[in-house]
Amino acid sequence: MAVAGLLLLFGAGEARANTYPAGGSSFTGGTEGWQVKSASCNVPLLCTASGGYDGADGNPPGSLAANTNIALNLVSQFKSTVTLQSPDFKVADSGPSTVLLDRQFAPTSLVDLAPQLTYTVALNDKTAGTESQPITETVSAASGFVGKAGVVPVTAGHTYAITITAETDSSIAGSGLLAGSTSARFDNVSLTEGVLGDGNGGGNGNGKGANGGKGGAGGNGAGGLSDSQLLALLQSNHPAGTAVVRGRRVFVKAKCPARIGRSCRISLQGLVSKKKNATARRTSKVAKGKSKTLLLKVRPRARAKLARSNRLLFRETVHVGGAKATVYKRLKLVHRVS
Repeated sequence: MAVAGLLLLFGAGEARANTYPAGGSSFTGGTEGWQVKSASCNVPLLCTASGGYDGADGNPPGSLAANTNIALNLVSQFKSTVTLQSPDFKVADSGPSTVLLDRQFAPTSLVDLAPQLTYTVALNDKTAGTESQPITETVSAASGFVGKAGVVPVTAGHTYAITITAETDSSIAGSGLLAGSTSARFDNVSLTEGVLGDGNGGGNGNGKGANGGKGGAGGNGAGGLSDSQLLALLQSNHPAGTAVVRGRRVFVKAKCPARIGRSCRISLQGLVSKKKNATARRTSKVAKGKSKTLLLKVRPRARAKLARSNRLLFRETVHVGGAKATVYKRLKLVHRVS
């Protein structure tokens, strides 16, 4: 599932969060001012590294790529490094901010060399001369676009730039008969001050968002929270808990993480397995940062099994504006007399 420059527009009288650079980088039509700062490989001539715009791949199409090309007679292990950097931007407010992106790894024909990607997202404070690293990850297999999020503090009036450093290396030596390339791609890169918002609010901004094209602040262009961004936020803030069973009813809490920045529409359903339901489904609107207890009715065929169980799997589907994400959680059951 895939992660959009975010602008936050609540209702009347509420604050708007700023998103950088220039409303977020969706790369729907070009590099949007991003540059390749360096590209190198440790095996000269037989291994080359490059970075640049990829108009065909993305979420939606359009991304920045860090590429590694391997010659036919390479027999040693390789390591390539590509560094991509955003244009400078100056933030308006101090406090915690959220860095978001979607990433993809495509080993293509070099899978026999077991290549892996390790990337780091850094926020460079050019005013203070410091650096923070809100996101770092190692990807060891082919992967589609997946959203990632990290929180970092910023200072009003300081100038920043986002840097992505992608290292691709092999864990085994080649036979000399392999040639090909790998690509790490990055899309929907942004830093948003404070909380996050979804993308269906309206407004008059002109930034570009992850859902493509230009849109108003909080519209489905600038400020659009993508499916993968929502999933990343849910996965990074999804504590375990308990559910209470009273006869033929299950009571379970639905929570809308405050970091999402606005209300959620949450559907919950208890499961015997991912393909077999244990309870009816219940949907409710939950305010940002709040919880609501939902009552789920136990299906007749699951009553006996539920009465003997001390844990139950739940499917939670969350809608925030146009974004949707589903997570599964297994909660401890507390049985009480009705």
